[in-house]
Amino acid sequence: MKVIRDIIENIASVSFGTWARLLALVLSFANAGLSALGKHPLPISNDEAFQALSLILAAVCALAAYWKNNSFTAAAQVADGVLAKRRNEA
Repeated sequence: MKVIRDIIENIASVSFGTWARLLALVLSFANAGLSALGKHPLPISNDEAFQALSLILAAVCALAAYWKNNSFTAAAQVADGVLAKRRNEA
């Protein structure tokens, strides 16, 4: 019970990534369960599913590449080192 109470007390500070992973897990189990029962949760063909997954993967990769600090030049890499050093000092 202590673990459940701790989760409930800290639910407001749960990160977006944690919620997204939980939602993906729940949806994947629901999809697997419906498939095991012979139900088709999404009325789409395999080709349409492949295209949708490809588009989603491309969007996720694009967002990750845009969001992350991609330091290619020597000056940018030095700046990253200075920033990391300052963060460690604080």
